[in-house]
Amino acid sequence: MLERHELEAFLTLAEQLHFGRTAELLNVSPARISQTIAKVERRVGVPLFRRTSRRVELTAAGSALYADLRPAWTTITEA
Repeated sequence: MLERHELEAFLTLAEQLHFGRTAELLNVSPARISQTIAKVERRVGVPLFRRTSRRVELTAAGSALYADLRPAWTTITEA
């Protein structure tokens, strides 16, 4: 089960595809976002993002998780 801050970090990074912007939006450091995403990836057992020094993109597993989580998260935050 993912914690609220892990869900927010994952969903925001999936939408921004940039660690710095994600960190800025969530008022944390880019290192904290990186650590949080690594923890989530360890927990689910697969990489959710492909990272290079110039790009961040969702893997197939990351896209599937995003598609499952985004509607539920929207419903929760609107309630």
